[in-house]
Amino acid sequence: MSTITDITDESTFHSHVSSLPSTALAVVSFHAPWAAPCKQMRLILETLASSYPPQSPPVISFLSLDAEALPEISESYDVTAVPFLVLQRDEKVLESVSGSEASKVRDAVERHAGKGGNTGKLGLPPALETSPVGGGEEKGQQTEKTKNLSSYAPESGDAATAPEMSSTQGQKEELDQRLGELVKAAPVMLFMKGTPSTPQCGFSRQLVGLLREKGVRYGFFNILADEEVRQGLKAWSDWPTFPQLYLKGELVGGLDIVKEELDSNPGFFSDYQAAPKGQGGMSAPEAQTEPISLVSRSCIAPLDVLKIRLQLQIHSLSDPLSSRDSARAARYGIGNTFKSILLDEGITALWKGNVAASFLYINYGAVQFSVYRAVSTTIHPLNMQNEAEAFISGAVAGASATTFTYPLDLLRTRFAAQGPDKVYASLRGGIRDIWLEEGPKGFFQGLGAGVGQVVPYMGLFFSAYEAFRTPLATLSLPFGSGDATAGVLASVLAKTGVFPLDLIRKRLQVQGPARARYVGGTIPVYGEGVWRTGKSIVAREGWRGLYGGLSVGLVKSAPASAITMWTYERVLKILKEMEKPNEKMT
Repeated sequence: MSTITDITDESTFHSHVSSLPSTALAVVSFHAPWAAPCKQMRLILETLASSYPPQSPPVISFLSLDAEALPEISESYDVTAVPFLVLQRDEKVLESVSGSEASKVRDAVERHAGKGGNTGKLGLPPALETSPVGGGEEKGQQTEKTKNLSSYAPESGDAATAPEMSSTQGQKEELDQRLGELVKAAPVMLFMKGTPSTPQCGFSRQLVGLLREKGVRYGFFNILADEEVRQGLKAWSDWPTFPQLYLKGELVGGLDIVKEELDSNPGFFSDYQAAPKGQGGMSAPEAQTEPISLVSRSCIAPLDVLKIRLQLQIHSLSDPLSSRDSARAARYGIGNTFKSILLDEGITALWKGNVAASFLYINYGAVQFSVYRAVSTTIHPLNMQNEAEAFISGAVAGASATTFTYPLDLLRTRFAAQGPDKVYASLRGGIRDIWLEEGPKGFFQGLGAGVGQVVPYMGLFFSAYEAFRTPLATLSLPFGSGDATAGVLASVLAKTGVFPLDLIRKRLQVQGPARARYVGGTIPVYGEGVWRTGKSIVAREGWRGLYGGLSVGLVKSAPASAITMWTYERVLKILKEMEKPNEKMT
């Protein structure tokens, strides 16, 4: 008789299936060890397999796979619930059966393989029949043959067969109350195996991907971290499997139910999708942070103006004092430049270009968020490592946001660079003049250097951060400031590494008909392209010329990076503690 072959890895599965003759039927059963119906399915398949005698070459082959242990195979067959049976021939799916109903399974197999040879003795067992004990027989008159448990009722003198059950009503009520609160912890609540970043089963991973694809904001609970919740929720919801999805405290179901809901109603999640910035809904906290961002942006605006002025100062190696002979020449050094701005232009000059910069930051964040989500949703089915997916999504999002907002960045630079002799009277006038005098191309001068900063900065920052964080973690620094220190050091290294591109971008942004009217009046004409501009700067000013204004740039960015990374590590630590599996879990 035929038997069931248990498959434990992908290579074995593909090797076995490909070795079957094109006429042989493969009966592939997907199961999960925790699902009771799968045990019934196993018994059904063992009985069916035994009815087909082994042949060479084989005409039928029964395979059994753990759906969660082999998620790639499960996904390729669109397995969304277990038990799940697939019948295929020549690697083409003929039919699939969901559930463990014996008649459906048997009919499907026999439809494609014919009836087995041992359908009598070894066929599926018939339903058992029972006959009640005759009502006329009195207790004590029954023979040993007829006496059975159906007529047995213990009397007061009989020994107890089991201890009396202790009351657990209070514990159950407490658990039910906890579960009721958990399912309402967020408007959309997902109970899954693992976490969204590291799902521990194929079904959970598919449902997380589906929610991400639809842009749904949701809370989650890792049921592997709490055995009490895991077992209690099965009974509380009357749903024996995970993942489970709840909307406003009401159970939707598992992956298959969610897919069915979306098939019948594509707008099923419309009330729970992330709202566009500034339009309230679940995005309200982000919208509320925009005024705060604008305030913080205004606070650092003077540093931006000072940095840009320093980046545009020209130091000739052949004649270090030549640029000081100009009537419009800027005074060199941070202190002198700052004093020059206050004396010649007034304190309000420290906020030149702040209007354009504010529009820049608002739109940059909106574009970056939207593109990041779109890219990550697109590449998520490729099953990349989380770090690789985040890096690619972040790089594309950064490059897109830089390109989209670049005209505002250019306007910010030109306004910050103009002294008492105003080149543009207003933001609208600046846009008009650039359009008339330089055309659309004028808004994108230096774009190559701007986009070129994004990817290397990300790579340098995170690589340096991880390198510094590990040794600093061994030091007893107050308030866990090792992460903040690592953030400062990583920011200094990354900012220094890409700073030449930032300086080249600023020099290219002030090219054009009004070039000689900016502060200093000594900015040369550079050849097109980032590389030629960089070579020209090095030839005229030396390598140090590429780092004018670096110290101010570091003062501006390093503290922000420190706060960001310190906060990131604190939140990550809290989440890991929440996800830590219960050591007593079986």
